[in-house]
Amino acid sequence: MSVSIRIAGLALVLLGLAASGAEAWPRHAAHHRPPWSAPGLWRPHTVLSSVIRVHDGDTFYAGPETIRLRGIDTPELGRPKSREAASRLTALLHEGPVTIVPRAEDVYGRTVADVYVRGHDVAETLKREGFEKPRPR
Repeated sequence: MSVSIRIAGLALVLLGLAASGAEAWPRHAAHHRPPWSAPGLWRPHTVLSSVIRVHDGDTFYAGPETIRLRGIDTPELGRPKSREAASRLTALLHEGPVTIVPRAEDVYGRTVADVYVRGHDVAETLKREGFEKPRPR
């Protein structure tokens, strides 16, 4: 089979994926989504605190987007200090406009991001204040 036929076949497969709406970019990829797949969401962006709802101490919703803080793991819901961590995250995110710097997508489809409020790294603040889940030794 010649190289030109192989290339033409690959082009037809890619066109078929695009026409069917199937994602050619794997959701489980260890790197960022390509910028053309989610306009505006995969670039640093700022949202108003009024559109934010906190899920737990390291995850929140910004409109349709689910954000997982990069660099910290807080206690899971129902565990000791989980409510305190979620409450503190809520307070931090409501101190001003929230800047989200996407870094990756996790296996649950959440945007893993560095998050800043008034220039302060939210994950670092939570760590410094003792909300990080203890790590097994």
